[in-house]
Amino acid sequence: LKVRFIGTNNGFIHPMHIHGGPFEVVARDGETMPESARFLADTVNVGPGQRYDVVWQARHPGKWLIHCHIGHHTTNNNVEEKGGGGLMVVIDVQP
Repeated sequence: LKVRFIGTNNGFIHPMHIHGGPFEVVARDGETMPESARFLADTVNVGPGQRYDVVWQARHPGKWLIHCHIGHHTTNNNVEEKGGGGLMVVIDVQP
């Protein structure tokens, strides 16, 4: 799975994380990185105006969470309503 993290110009840095990692960082700010510069990570800090492309493979079928590692960015004003909210998404990997 290829995921593109895009940092909006809102002044925040978002440490983006995929459960079941690590993932391989393959591009930065629209430029594909040479193989020798690519790296594995569990989290990548995405600043305003930045863009990272990462490649991730699920270890097994199931639901996998992608989210910002700053707690109040993944909730609605620090209140989890109906399972959360904010800067997170679930990927459902089928067998």
